[in-house]
Amino acid sequence: MTIRMTSALLAWAILSSCAERCTTITVESPAGVLQAHLSIDEGRLHYRLLSGKTLLLGPSRLGLDMSRADFSQGLVFDSCTSSFEGFYDYNLPLGRQTVEHKPYRERTIYVKNRSGQRLGVVFRLSDDGAAFAYHVDGTGCDTVLCEYSGFGLRPEARGCLQPLAAGKTGWARTNPGYEEGYVAEVVPGTPSEFGQGWVFPALFRSGEYWLLISETGVDGGYVASHLSDSLVDGNLHVAFAHADNNGPEDPVTPIVTLPFTTPWRTIAVGRTPERIAESTLSQDLVWPRYRAGAGYAPGKAVWSWLVEDDPGTTFENSIRYIDLAAELGFRYCLIDALWDTRIGRSRISELARHAAMKNVKLILWYNSNGSWNDAPQGPLHRMDTRAARREELQWLRQTGISGIKVDFFGGDKQSGMRLYEDLLTDANDFGISVNLHGSTLPRGWDRMFPNMVTAEAIRGMEASKYDAAKEAARPFLSTVAVFTRNAVGPMDFTPTVLNAEMNVYGNRIPRVTTAAFELALPVVFHSPIQHLGIVPENLSEFPDFVWDYLRDVPTVWDETRCLSGYPGRDAVLARRKGGTWYVAGINGEDCDNKQFDLVLPTSGRAELLRDKAGNRNAVERQQVDIPADGRISISVPAYGGFVLVIR
Repeated sequence: MTIRMTSALLAWAILSSCAERCTTITVESPAGVLQAHLSIDEGRLHYRLLSGKTLLLGPSRLGLDMSRADFSQGLVFDSCTSSFEGFYDYNLPLGRQTVEHKPYRERTIYVKNRSGQRLGVVFRLSDDGAAFAYHVDGTGCDTVLCEYSGFGLRPEARGCLQPLAAGKTGWARTNPGYEEGYVAEVVPGTPSEFGQGWVFPALFRSGEYWLLISETGVDGGYVASHLSDSLVDGNLHVAFAHADNNGPEDPVTPIVTLPFTTPWRTIAVGRTPERIAESTLSQDLVWPRYRAGAGYAPGKAVWSWLVEDDPGTTFENSIRYIDLAAELGFRYCLIDALWDTRIGRSRISELARHAAMKNVKLILWYNSNGSWNDAPQGPLHRMDTRAARREELQWLRQTGISGIKVDFFGGDKQSGMRLYEDLLTDANDFGISVNLHGSTLPRGWDRMFPNMVTAEAIRGMEASKYDAAKEAARPFLSTVAVFTRNAVGPMDFTPTVLNAEMNVYGNRIPRVTTAAFELALPVVFHSPIQHLGIVPENLSEFPDFVWDYLRDVPTVWDETRCLSGYPGRDAVLARRKGGTWYVAGINGEDCDNKQFDLVLPTSGRAELLRDKAGNRNAVERQQVDIPADGRISISVPAYGGFVLVIR
């Protein structure tokens, strides 16, 4: 992150007294689009967030209660820094958007409690969102007993939210994995299905505005949070992980080393849901924690497990998929669970040599487990302790393995956050990339940890092969994810299954989406390593132009725009890599001939891939001319999609 300030603004570090003579302190975004107003009401600190004269968040609570200092009540203003302006400038090698000279304004407000102890509240506003964090000076260790951060949503606000699953439930105690469905039109304060609260990010429509509430910058120094079920004084508030997360002996409340600063609480703001989908707030506010230990390369991957499940993990079948990756020009092949017993370490070395001859890199699956899950799939107990992990990473590097997919994490306590950070840091030491599965939301980690190439934290494609109801809900979920989960970080949905039905262990579940819907997903969803659900047999089932498109489509981008969409209904994304634009849309509703009237970011000759009439598993190609004004209309069938490639 690059920060530039004029000499006049360098006075930000000089505290100006505002004590009791101030009733309200204001922080304004650079163009004045957003304003945060902080005030103390009856000894409690609150903020209000506005856009012009429109109230976005009403009185919203701020404060911490710590074992050595209570900053939740009895507060008075102490001092504040002058407002200063900085700029975000960065280009993530594995990102979806280059950020150039994006301005923000920041101000730190200090309050004192009855004991004279001081709490700093840092507010930072850009024109597309607000964020705040707490800072406490001092020495030694302390425990944060409660965080009072709240969000005073307007009465008419309605949420599109995912319930937090009860910890240590589900199959083999592998919850919570952020893999539940989304619920639309939730009235704030409505109890969630499991009574555990709602996960971040949480999307709300409030009047003519949309708000995406989340957090970023979480590491092993704190706990991951979520939104509460119930309203307290009109606020949904931040809640810590539940006692049944991770190990039962692990504390729920974070133990911090002073001085410390909490993670950022973020509110992305947009007049339309399209602006929410374009938000970079989760990446703007953080910075890399270490240098990349290797040139972690984006690309597409094939893998057998999505379609063939555990029986597909054999040496001979893995050869088939490595050869498939080579034929398609894909960079990666993932060998999934049980490779340690069904293939064996010595034969993994053989596979790695075969892959290297084909210019393909291997990724291997691991169980994260210590005591937090009972999942029997191996390799077991190779990633849960530092000694075992580093020994395994050394073997991976020697064998020529490029990355690991680590699954079934245990929850959101601070101990869980330490495991994520330690795993990523150790893997980077050996030049190994990491894909997190059965995991929590990656809270800014794609920028903080350069070797985190993607993460799940979504009910992805794999759920459909076991449950027809989940497959039926997938089009709705796919359009919601654009404006929620994928808006804050890369998402390993494992899309693009081209089989007309999924047949695992005798479950014959028809795919409800069209083939063009599936082909649109590598553009609609951002994941630097995109694991696609194609199988070798598909090569003869689709024309060459389909495979040419999948060979060429990038997985990282220079520019991203959301052209159209509404959560649960549809989404159209335009992404640019170099001089080529890919525009892809999906229809999440059971309505035929949905019309997308678009204004594209460029004009010229384009190639259109769309559903073939009368055959939901067939695709046709057309050449189209985009006029100078970029306007085009495309009709899409129920649960259908399209892709435009404009070179």
